[in-house]
Amino acid sequence: KSGGNAIDAAVAVSFALAVLEPQATGLGGGGFLTYYDAESGGVWTLDFRETAPAAAKVLASKGAASACVPGFLAGLDMMHRRFGSRPWRDLITPAQLLAKDALAKTLQRVGEQGAHDFYDGDLAHKLIEAVQVAGGSFAYRDLREYKPVWRAPVRIDFRGYEIYAPAPPAAGGLALGTVLKIVSGLDLGSSGWQSTKTLHLLLEAERRAAIDRDKYLGDPSGGRVPMHDLLSDERAAFWRASIDPKKVTPTIAIAEPGAVTTTSGHTTHVSIVDAHGNVVSLTTSLGDDGGSGFVVPGLGVLLNNAMSSFSAAPNTPNTLQWGNRPASPLSPVIVLRGGKPVLAIGTPGGATITTTIAQILLDMFVFKRTLAEAIAAPRWSQQATPEEIWYENGRAPQATLDALTALGHGITAREAIGDVQAVSIDRGKLLAISDPRHGGAAGGY
Repeated sequence: KSGGNAIDAAVAVSFALAVLEPQATGLGGGGFLTYYDAESGGVWTLDFRETAPAAAKVLASKGAASACVPGFLAGLDMMHRRFGSRPWRDLITPAQLLAKDALAKTLQRVGEQGAHDFYDGDLAHKLIEAVQVAGGSFAYRDLREYKPVWRAPVRIDFRGYEIYAPAPPAAGGLALGTVLKIVSGLDLGSSGWQSTKTLHLLLEAERRAAIDRDKYLGDPSGGRVPMHDLLSDERAAFWRASIDPKKVTPTIAIAEPGAVTTTSGHTTHVSIVDAHGNVVSLTTSLGDDGGSGFVVPGLGVLLNNAMSSFSAAPNTPNTLQWGNRPASPLSPVIVLRGGKPVLAIGTPGGATITTTIAQILLDMFVFKRTLAEAIAAPRWSQQATPEEIWYENGRAPQATLDALTALGHGITAREAIGDVQAVSIDRGKLLAISDPRHGGAAGGY
């Protein structure tokens, strides 16, 4: 209403969420942006994932030693400089007012001095001193040399739709693309929506996508991620042929199990469309619930625990080394049809992010469900390790659970999978939906 655009709104909302959902996101974390620019018709992705400090040696999961260099502020600053229109300080003021007595002073300084102060200014000095006293490994050079990265998005063509997701180290393009390419050669339409046969085939496709994700996903600067080969028709056909339609194929029978990148559901996502037709799909996170658990004294900033997302296995793209970005499950997605945006979608949920989005896209594009129906439908997820599939307690029919068990699937109940936030665009009309599983909200004017 005040003349801003989708990027301005995304920046303002991100700062507000840093105050209102401090266990999930904030200045001590990082994220990924997928953005459709209406003026150029182009799709951009920005990687502002955290990076490993030079002195980091241990893959800690809690405390200051588990924190990588935060990318949150640098990422918001870069997207605002490239595509924003409103003054930076104006976008931070609402969050500053929400914060009142703690984080408010830090937000005020970021608004007045700019994001760079967090990386090479007074805030940086306070951050370094506090982290080092607490046993962390940040140094001034780590902060000064941090840079977000604009990357070419991964494009997945599926049933006349162009699906855009972030490239590695984000899992979106790789895992989502693998699932959709495998099932594109299966006649899911005839087997029926939410039927045992459909779910079995989908879950087995997810198992194979998880195997590739766990083996190959990481920072492309740390080792080659063979995306062309992994998303080739030949590999999809190989994986498809390995699926037995009548029983489970145990992970150990088709690949050496890897380590899931993260199972945390404590992340936040926002989807935004403005009057100009610009579209934002933005996911940010601290990692696990509460990140590292370490709040920087005097700043009110809760740091991430991204160090725990690196792999202990040597010679993989996800190996710890200075400046590398650990593999991430974050997957903000934008869908186009005929070059025009039709959907922005994303969710928290850790390793279940891509399986949640894949299921919703299949429900819409194969089974012709509405966006509301697809978001409300029961969710299922197979991560290769562990062998069990996850389902939502109270949402899955018992007959379906029994039938999947008979096929050899182990099953584990979860209270909810994901928290989808989506906006669809249909002939100029916008429909915004916030997942009924949690406390989000959708709105417009």
